[in-house]
Amino acid sequence: MVKTILGAVLLAASVAAIAQPKYPQRTIEVVVPYAPGGGTDNLMRMITGIIDENKWSPVPMNVNNRAGGSGAVGYNYLINKKGDSHVVAGATPMVVSGKIEGRLPGNHRDVMTMLMVVAIDELMLSVRDESPYKTIDDFVKAARAKPGGLTVGGTATFTEDHIFTHLFEQAAKVKVKYVPFNSGGEVTAALMGGHIDAGVMNPNEIVAQIEAKKARNLAVASKKRLTDAQDVPTFAEKGYEFYWEQMRGVVGPANMSPESVKWWQDTLKKVTDTRKWKEDYIKRNLLTPTQWTGEEANKYLDSLTDKYGKALHDLGGVKK
Repeated sequence: MVKTILGAVLLAASVAAIAQPKYPQRTIEVVVPYAPGGGTDNLMRMITGIIDENKWSPVPMNVNNRAGGSGAVGYNYLINKKGDSHVVAGATPMVVSGKIEGRLPGNHRDVMTMLMVVAIDELMLSVRDESPYKTIDDFVKAARAKPGGLTVGGTATFTEDHIFTHLFEQAAKVKVKYVPFNSGGEVTAALMGGHIDAGVMNPNEIVAQIEAKKARNLAVASKKRLTDAQDVPTFAEKGYEFYWEQMRGVVGPANMSPESVKWWQDTLKKVTDTRKWKEDYIKRNLLTPTQWTGEEANKYLDSLTDKYGKALHDLGGVKK
């Protein structure tokens, strides 16, 4: 009788083990909704690189750049993968603003699964080293003298870079010409090539040029100077009071399996705890680290809705 009971228990356990779904089971597609070389591309390649180095995934991860429509092409692709746990994407504020603009059918709450907000990225105005504008005051003075004459490049239209430029114009009482590109990498290339006067940059997009003394940051839209860039003033301290930041994270489609959500949250926690992440990504790129998941992440994104709604309405980016 004991043997019979023990056998039944072992059989039940083995059946449960077989029935227990495992994740991941096949290649994971990692979508970057922007062109190569930008902040989101750098983020997802850093994350997948750390996962690969530590052999934390039993399956390959393929990073695919699906650029277009200011991120709409890539995010709509992700949204259409509803229920497919083997597709994720780099998350920008587009997961909030896309619905407001009418570019996406929903947001982080209804058509996506927010896996983790991993960092907050500050935004800067940068110029090449040979630029005649040595300070933010130099740039503002020139912009006031020639309304619409100076060009400022950023990633896409009606995005955080576009909003940053709009808020800067209001705070400094200037008018510039905003020039949209497909990625931060393209903005950097245009800036260094002398095709635009300044660029709206995430630190990670311009850090190599800063280190090589080929570019410099004029000001940052944060509330205080960055810990590792004390020489860069804030716009507010120079009298141009506005603040703007960009979240960075990882998002999946709606209806991901509980197993996949847990795997990604656990794995991203390990990634963001590594020395490489802290030194080579966070510190080097002047980011604020976070590890927000679940409702904490969703509530942070909820808080962006009104801010983006007002800014996009002012820019004419809200479909009526």
